Amino acid sequence: MKYLLIFLLFGFNLFAHAQKGNFVINTQASPLIFKDIDGVEVNLEKYKGKVIVLNFWNIGCTGCEEERADLNKIYHRTKNDKLVFLSVTMNKEEKIKDWLGKHPIDYPILGNVDFLGMKGNEFFQIQCMPTTIVIDKENRVVYNQCKTIFEKENGPAFEKLLSESLSK
Repeated sequence: MKYLLIFLLFGFNLFAHAQKGNFVINTQASPLIFKDIDGVEVNLEKYKGKVIVLNFWNIGCTGCEEERADLNKIYHRTKNDKLVFLSVTMNKEEKIKDWLGKHPIDYPILGNVDFLGMKGNEFFQIQCMPTTIVIDKENRVVYNQCKTIFEKENGPAFEKLLSESLSK
């Protein structure tokens, strides 16, 4: 019984922690103005009124590297002037350039972003990688998952979500 209670408390704490932050499903997203690791302001408000896909990854993350090619395919199939894909990484530009030579990403990349809060910036509160967040045209979070998006497995459901978000 003691172990069950510890497990339940620990499990509830993990769930509560996962729901904490600026990107809780079915809530309004916080303004997308944040600072990168060097303190430079990044403002994504220019995408307001569009569906935004934020994909958080890092060089060396196996799942991130596995989904890269599939996300490129999904990006090309769903390409639309009302849909914005953004790749968000903690890696700095010089490291990204070398890596991208072998592993291209076909949509814009925001580098040097401390999304794990390692420098004290807890704007995103991302708990694991890869994480993908979708914000609809009304600035509402409709998807927030830490898992790899594979074209053949969960790609169709993800594309359907994007299509539904665009049609609203």
